[in-house]
Amino acid sequence: MGQGDFMIVKRTLVTVILLGSILALITGCSIISPPTATFEITEWTQQYVFGIYATYVYVYFTVTNTGPVHIDRYYVWIDVTCVDGNTYEERASGSNIPLGSYRTAYKRIHVSGNEAVSVSIRKYELKSY
Repeated sequence: MGQGDFMIVKRTLVTVILLGSILALITGCSIISPPTATFEITEWTQQYVFGIYATYVYVYFTVTNTGPVHIDRYYVWIDVTCVDGNTYEERASGSNIPLGSYRTAYKRIHVSGNEAVSVSIRKYELKSY
C-alpha cells in the first residue's frame, strides 16, 4: 500500500467519524447509555381518627439504579386516587444514586381529607450529568 492509498484511507476514516458524530448530535444519539431505574411503592398510609380521614397521604417508595450510569437527579410523579374518584398528583425528587444502589424516600400528598383507595407512580424522569 503506497503513501497515496494511506492518505485516501485516512481521509475516508476521518470523514466517516465526522459524519457519524454530526449525525449523533443531530439525532440526539449518545455513546453513553441513558440512566435507568425502577420505582416501587413500598407502603402508603392515611390516618383515620374519630371518623375523619387525614388531609395527607404518606407514600413511601424505593428508587433503584438499574442502569450503567450514576443518577444525579430523579423526578417521580405520584398519583393518589380517592374513593370519590378524584386523583391527586404530586412530584417528588431526589438525587445521587450510584450504580447498583437504591434510595428510599417518601412524599406527603394533600388529598383534602378524602379517603385514598390507591396509589401509583405515573411517570418519572432521570438525569445523569
